[in-house]
Amino acid sequence: MTKDDRVYTGANIENASYGASNCAERTAIFKAVSEGNAKLKAVCVVGGPRDEEITGFAYPCGVCRQVMREFCLNPDEFAVIVAKNEEEYRIFTLNEILPASFGPEKLGI
Repeated sequence: MTKDDRVYTGANIENASYGASNCAERTAIFKAVSEGNAKLKAVCVVGGPRDEEITGFAYPCGVCRQVMREFCLNPDEFAVIVAKNEEEYRIFTLNEILPASFGPEKLGI
C-alpha cells in the first residue's frame, strides 16, 4: 500500500535458476515504484503451497525486507502484515523485523 492508499499486488516469479526468481513482495513493490509510487506505508504477505490449505505465516525474506526499507515512508510505522487468511494475521513494524537497518538516508546524498 502506498502513501496515497493505492494497493499493488504481486506473485512469486519462479525461475529454474532460483537466483533469478522474484518474491511476490518485491514484484508488488517494483510495480508500484515503476508507476511512480515509491513511498510505501504497508505490505501484506500471505502464501503457501499451491492448492493446499495455508497453515503457517509467510514472512518476507531478507532481500524483500531491505527493498521495503528502501521505499518505506518510516520504518517505525511501516506495517508488515503476515497472514494465513483474513482472520488470522500478525502485524509488525519494519523496524521490528529489520532492526538496525541501513536506509537511503544513510547515503548522505
